[in-house]
Amino acid sequence: MSKRTFNVVIPDYKYWKQNIKCQTGCPVNTDSRGYVRAIAGGDYERAYWIARTPNPLASICGRICAAPCELACRRKGIDAAVSIRALKRFVTEKYGAEIIKDKNVFLRSLKEKLKKVGLGIMGIASDNTKPVSIVGAGPAGLACAHDLALMGYKPVIYEMEAVGGGMCAVGIPPYRLPRDVLQAEIDAIKALGVEIRCGVQVGKDIGLKELYDTSLAVLLSVGAKKSRMLPLNGASGEGVLGGVDFLRRVFTGEDVTIGPKVIVIGGGNVAYDIARTSVRHKGVNAVTLVCIEEFANMLADKAEIEEGGEEGILRINSYGPREINLDAQNRVTSVSFKRCISLFDGEGRFNPRYDESDIMSVPADTVMFAIGQAYDLSFLGDCGLAVEMTERGMVKVGPDSISTSLKGLFIAGDLAYGPKLVIDAVASGKKAATKIHEYISGRALSIKTLEIHTDRYGREVSNNDVAHPNDFEKIKRKPVPVVAVDVRFGSAYAVVETGFTEKTAGEQGGRCLNCAVNTIFNGDRCILCGGCADVCPEYCLRLVSLDKIKGDDTLSALYVNRYGKSPAGEEGSAIIKDEDRCIRCGYCAKRCPVNAITMERFLFQEVLEYDK
Repeated sequence: MSKRTFNVVIPDYKYWKQNIKCQTGCPVNTDSRGYVRAIAGGDYERAYWIARTPNPLASICGRICAAPCELACRRKGIDAAVSIRALKRFVTEKYGAEIIKDKNVFLRSLKEKLKKVGLGIMGIASDNTKPVSIVGAGPAGLACAHDLALMGYKPVIYEMEAVGGGMCAVGIPPYRLPRDVLQAEIDAIKALGVEIRCGVQVGKDIGLKELYDTSLAVLLSVGAKKSRMLPLNGASGEGVLGGVDFLRRVFTGEDVTIGPKVIVIGGGNVAYDIARTSVRHKGVNAVTLVCIEEFANMLADKAEIEEGGEEGILRINSYGPREINLDAQNRVTSVSFKRCISLFDGEGRFNPRYDESDIMSVPADTVMFAIGQAYDLSFLGDCGLAVEMTERGMVKVGPDSISTSLKGLFIAGDLAYGPKLVIDAVASGKKAATKIHEYISGRALSIKTLEIHTDRYGREVSNNDVAHPNDFEKIKRKPVPVVAVDVRFGSAYAVVETGFTEKTAGEQGGRCLNCAVNTIFNGDRCILCGGCADVCPEYCLRLVSLDKIKGDDTLSALYVNRYGKSPAGEEGSAIIKDEDRCIRCGYCAKRCPVNAITMERFLFQEVLEYDK
């Protein structure tokens, strides 16, 4: 029988940084742990500014973000992730842009906070004699304009719609994102000096080359606003719509007639936005959502699926469309579906296979596709600029995912990498602002990582910081409260989620494991009594012999120096730790009879500065 061995590492700065998984999982590096802990401690204003400092659309994200921070949360591996997004909403409703009506007051607070944390971009503009032009007022364009304005540039955004916000305004339903919250975020960005010209279509009302010739730089941040359609028999019939086109028409005030029986084809969040908007539409009495994924593999958020089910949306999994059936007048009567038996081939590529003998027909008057989105890049066709395109008709992007083949022309957001999350678009827009500044100034910016409140070892002894509420490990995640179903059907503008109360927010914030606190072992003091392993409630500590440990050269040298034997010598023992299981309770430190264990806090912050 083979002897079990353990692969271990000696913790260092990179290890501690990556261990704060909510922060490293956020595309803009928001210190989620920081504001969640502040909420648990009742310091709501501090919590808000921790959330807002790196994210100019914090109030929006508190409502609709898909929360990659929660996907990364270590507590998810124990029971369920901390409700980070809902907690962000809680503090934005107390101190966010939607609350402070005087945006100048709001901006003064913002700039004070940015200076305090040492944000390195304020006032660094080298030339503001001409504007920086941005095409598209979605999250990427807004985030870029926000940071450029802080730098001291004059951003001007050109938006074809009558309102700013991009898909946040014409794609995400108002029952998820109230339009007054969206507008408040936009107004705060405008108060920085950003100009947004709505109802202006580049390529029609103004040429791209004219913008390029009269601007310091140009950013293309147009979103994927067109629906992808499937080339099925019957797809050109009356009653077949692109789902994203339907949302845009509804939320820009057009009169759209659908139903009474609606089928939505797709299984992501956009499909549910379409289905849930349809079920609120006048004249609709049945909505069916059909997707090729099994339920466990659906891309839509769990909350979307559950709330859609509460609203009467019938879900059918593992079926794909075969044909749209039309009557003699070319109107939709039903859709035929075939059962999907696998999504991927042997090499892991998306290549669905179907059982053609298992056919299902679903009656319908309206069919909407939600299988992906496309771009309208017609304004590039004859713009007079030499912009290199890919074989698929997309703008060719450089290795930085921002630059194009034409100097001074940049892209960001969905156009750079395809449809992703709102927070990904914000991160892309902020990165674009940095690249634009480097282009204009001719000076490179680099990310400098600051270790906050640390000793010479990069740590701070902070036993008090590990304090948790009583039985915090037993506190269950609570769903965000929602209004009753009959209230939701009153209007597409009736907000579904009501948010956490102060009591619930404090309780849910207390579930945070505080992953910035680390268990530090002093091997010179340790007497290998095993008391720490005995008291650990999660069984994440183990006393093992050295011959069972594998590591790099640094690890081997440590054991030679500390114990006089190498691991191969099969003498001596060590304490090893399973980091994923640790809940930072601190029992091991309290139990240690020789003070060989301390709970020490490590925080980090990344700022931009010029290369020396």
